[in-house]
This record gives sequence, C-alpha cells and structure tokens, in this order.
Amino acid sequence: MVQWTLVWAGIGVLMAISGALLGWVVFPVAVHDKIIENTELRQETPQFKRWEAIPQPLDFKVYIFNVTNPYEVQMGRRPRVVEVGPFVYFQYRNKDNVRFSRDRSKVHFSQQQIYVFDAESSYPLTENDQLTVLNMHMNSILQIAEDETYDSLRLINVELNRIFGRPDSMFLRTTPREFLFDGVPFCVNVIGIAKAICKEIEKRNTKTIRVMPDGSMKFSFFFHKNMTDDGTYTINTGIKDATQTQMIEYWNGRNTLDRWTNRSLGSASKCNMIVGTDGSGYPPFREGVKKMTIFSSDICRTVDIKYVGPSSYEGIPALRFETDKNFLNEIGPEYGNDCYCVNRIPKAIVKDNGCLYKGALDLSTCFDAPVVLTHPHMMGAAQEYTSLIDGLHPDPEKHQIFVDVEPLTGTPLNGGKRVQFNMFLRRIDSIRLTDRLQTTLFPVLWIEEGIALNEDMVKLIDDSLMKILTLLDIVQWVMIGSGLVLAIIMPIVYFTKRRPSSGSITPSLTTTTSAGSISDGGVLGGNPQK
Repeated sequence: MVQWTLVWAGIGVLMAISGALLGWVVFPVAVHDKIIENTELRQETPQFKRWEAIPQPLDFKVYIFNVTNPYEVQMGRRPRVVEVGPFVYFQYRNKDNVRFSRDRSKVHFSQQQIYVFDAESSYPLTENDQLTVLNMHMNSILQIAEDETYDSLRLINVELNRIFGRPDSMFLRTTPREFLFDGVPFCVNVIGIAKAICKEIEKRNTKTIRVMPDGSMKFSFFFHKNMTDDGTYTINTGIKDATQTQMIEYWNGRNTLDRWTNRSLGSASKCNMIVGTDGSGYPPFREGVKKMTIFSSDICRTVDIKYVGPSSYEGIPALRFETDKNFLNEIGPEYGNDCYCVNRIPKAIVKDNGCLYKGALDLSTCFDAPVVLTHPHMMGAAQEYTSLIDGLHPDPEKHQIFVDVEPLTGTPLNGGKRVQFNMFLRRIDSIRLTDRLQTTLFPVLWIEEGIALNEDMVKLIDDSLMKILTLLDIVQWVMIGSGLVLAIIMPIVYFTKRRPSSGSITPSLTTTTSAGSISDGGVLGGNPQK
C-alpha cells in the first residue's frame, strides 16, 4: 500500500500536466477552430441562415422635435423645441440576390429593409399624433434655389402658395405617419409657372421626394428606405482569413465613394474610402482590438468606433465600442480630414475655413439637400449651434453611439446607432416668409437604430458558447486541482507510513525481557514445589 501512494502521486502529476495542456493548448485551439467554423459564411450552415435573415427585427426609434413657438420664430425669436418619442418601428432585414464568388471567399447581396410600426412599444404615442416640425422640403428647395441663383427664385416667392399649399410659416403641422413614411403632399394641381418649377424640383431626383401618379409630389423622410435596399454589397466570407469576416469589399461595385472632396490629383480621399462592416456583424476574436470601422450608407461615410472598456449583456461578457472624436468633433484641415468640409450650405454658421463648427457634419452631398448631422440633442456640438435654441438636453447615456460585442465570435449583443438630422433655418433672399428669421441650426428628428438580442438569441449564445467554455474551464481546473492534491498529499502519506515510530519499538523490547526472566526462572530455579 505504501508503494501505491507513489503511483497515485505520479498519476496526480500527470493529471495536473494534462489539465494544463488541455486548458492552455488543446482547448483553446479546439475553441478557436470551432469559432472560425461557426462564423464563416458558408451556405446551408446555421450561421449563414442567421446572416441571410436576421432572426429578430432591429429596433428603429424616432424622436421628433416639436416646435412650441413657430410664429414667434417667424418674428425672429428664439426657437423652443420639445422632444416627442420614441415612435418605435420594427426594422426587418433580409438578404436578397445572394451569390458567391467562385472560390467562395466573397458573397454579393442586397439587403431589403421593411419598417412596421410597433404600437405597443410606442404607446401612448401614435402615428397620428399632431406635431409641428420644420418644413424640411420647402426649406430645402428654397435654399437650393438661392444657392444655384435660379432666376425663378422670385417666381417661387410669387408661386409659394400654389407649390406648398399656402404656408403661413416655415413650419409644418403634420403627423409622424405622414412626415416619416406616407409623405407630405406638395405641388398639387399646379399650373403654369408653378408647374414648371415643380418640374425642376422633380429633375433633381432627391431621394426624400417622390412623384405621385397624378403628378403631385410627396416628401417623406424614410419612405425611400422602406421595402427597398440601399445598394449591392460584396463582403468577405472569412473562409480564407477569419479576420476579414463580413468586411465590405465593394458597395455598388466600388470600394470608394464620390460624395466627399477628393485630392487635387483626383485620387480618392480618406473620406471617400469604404472600409469595415455594415455594423450587423464583426470578425471573430475581438479581444485586444482597439478600433473597428463601420460603413453606413445612410450617411455616406465610414465611422470609427473605439474600445472603451469591458461590458456585459444578460450575463454574457462583452467589449464596449463607442464612436471616436473624429466622427463629428474633429473635422477640418487641422485633423487631416477636411475632405468632409464640402461647404455646400450657403450662409450657414461656419468657421473661417468653411468647415462647420465642432459636432456637425454637412450631409448635402449625401442627401442632395442641405441636411446637417449631429449627435442627438447636438451632444458635444459647439456653442455656436447649441446656444441658439431651447429644449436640447444632451445625455451621453441616451445619445452616445455604442455597441457591445461578444469578444470571441464578434456578435453584436446590444447597441445603438444614434444620429440627429438638422437644417439651417435662415433668411432667404426674395422670400418674404423668411425675412425676419434668425439663422439657427434647427433640430428636426433623431433616430436610434439598434439591437438588443432577444431571449432566444441569448440562449443560443449561452448554450453554444458560454456553457461550453465554462465546462472546459471546469474540466481544466478540476484536473489541475485534483492532480496537484494527489501530487502533494500522496508523497506525505508515503513517508509517514514508511518511517517507524518510537511507540512501536519499546513494547517489543519489554515483552522479550519479561519472557526471558520467566524462562530463566523456570530453568535455573526449577519448580519450587518439587
């Protein structure tokens, strides 16, 4: 039995070594290979099916700025706005026209988006609530006409009532349903000069304006996004290089845009580069990655998001990424990205070099309309903009762009793309309705497009990844722990059993002496009775 203690000690050493090898060599390699297998885009795999049709709709929340003093603003007073929302929509995304390259390393597709109003989540708000908002299409058309020095601008002033339905201010009484999707009608039953002007508007082919069968027009902020796609994507499937999984190779057959200023020699500037993923997924193994890039067709640019610290979602460990300062706060020649300074909004509040102040981005070349992008409630924007309006309440917790990513698979667990759309409201030459307006960067609405994985998806990640990792950890540390216990305890038992103790020797000597005395007494002394 004493020798078996050494055998068990040896077994313990082998268990500890095996546990260490499994935990730090075998298991990581197996997990690494399995993650690659499960994140590559291969046809007929569960991952591919989830990519092809996202298993849960995204949340699309719209917050509209209701103007409480429209007629005071017309008289040159300071605007007051109140945020109303969210108006919540389900955003469904499905991949169409999916086809692979010959070597399966790339996949081409378009992505249809469908919006459905979620009355339950929006309650007590409804799509038919009455709101007063900036009349975006009228403001845009008037500013474009002034910028392009149309001789017809004076005629627009005369025909304003026919074109825009007898407006008495630069604001519009409407509903979320009409303003966002159904459309605000204008150019209705026009004749003569008004009809000619409407034809000029039609020729611009602005995506937020559509022509109706009767020849009238409608403006809606998101109709062009509903039941349609935003172009053709070509992305990397990751089968050759896992670090490139879901990275965009081309958009509409190109890897550059033509929306921003290019270099003097005509080569594409950094602002026009298409880089990163579309934000619906990321390559695996994000641990240690300090920056990722997303391409957003909605705002015609790539956006850097940087790692800010650990996070978690429903018990799943995550890495949190947020937009960097160079998204909106650091734009201009001093930051090496003055290609974003398109300087297309005349008479706007800008710096001497033509760039907008901190926190604002001119989207004129993206929207074909003088739209300005900011964070919600102009968070982080310069006082040149925020000091001119009442009712803005920026809050990083509510208004920061962020995403929580599972570090091994690159799966977005929770996140929100939060941006605000604004327009400069100002005096326009020859338009009497604008004579008293003070130049203001006016907020219209902001959106939150995000995802928070539902219970089924959380369970899928938990069962297929987290529980397996936990089990492997248990196996590793049980083997190491049990092995170390055996390796330490068994030698102690061995040496304890082998060394004789003083208590076992003394009684032996005493017994021998006593026996000898009796024996001697019998032999030498004989039997006294004899």
